Amino acid sequence: MATDSPVALISGSTHGIGKAIALRFVNDGWTVVQNSRNPISNSELIGAKHYIADVTNLTECKALVDLVMREFGQLDALVCNAGSGADIGAEFSTIERWDHFLRINLNSASNLISAALNHLKESKGSVTAISSICGIVSIEGAPLEYSAAKAALNTYIKSLAIKHGPEGVRFNVVAPGNVLFAGSTWDRKLKVDSATTTAYISENVPMNGFIEPQEVAAAVAFLAGKESNSTTGVVLAIDRGQSL
Repeated sequence: MATDSPVALISGSTHGIGKAIALRFVNDGWTVVQNSRNPISNSELIGAKHYIADVTNLTECKALVDLVMREFGQLDALVCNAGSGADIGAEFSTIERWDHFLRINLNSASNLISAALNHLKESKGSVTAISSICGIVSIEGAPLEYSAAKAALNTYIKSLAIKHGPEGVRFNVVAPGNVLFAGSTWDRKLKVDSATTTAYISENVPMNGFIEPQEVAAAVAFLAGKESNSTTGVVLAIDRGQSL
């Protein structure tokens, strides 16, 4: 399928932040390829295509990128959104916890980037990784393995920006704070204990309040688009000042 518009592959893009990013890119005129580990119905499709792949698996990432290239012949932007900070519980061993958080929050991006890099060099495209302010500052209550994985992701993306800058590929990070949407961690916390959750936000976030997925999507759209042609190696916090 030939396309006159730029092509973006967005991992983890069927709900929450990823879905908001997909919607924003479609509205901005991109040809969007969605990805998730599970199938979706036709009514849930936002982009031009949806492909199932577990991006923590390098082989599946290579197959995913091959599908995109066969279908559209180009790849102009990669958004590495898949990740999770949900704790898996103390019953897991230290090794299991590290493996879990690194695989979901670091390998999910490095696998996709490895699979897509040569195509992004051809298009002089961009990579935007979704991290967290937990990778910038210490956040009370966040699993330490998650925070370390996101810090590693930030450094990884910065290093790629230096290495591949001469080839015209840009690498940036968007690091959200407390994003609220239906089914999110903060949605569940509000339902369990609204008073305590609201007080935490008031005490720890200078601008108070939660972040909407659309605000994160706007930052990603900027960093992936032509308006940021001179921007690379940035870790952009969208957090109402919490990481200051």
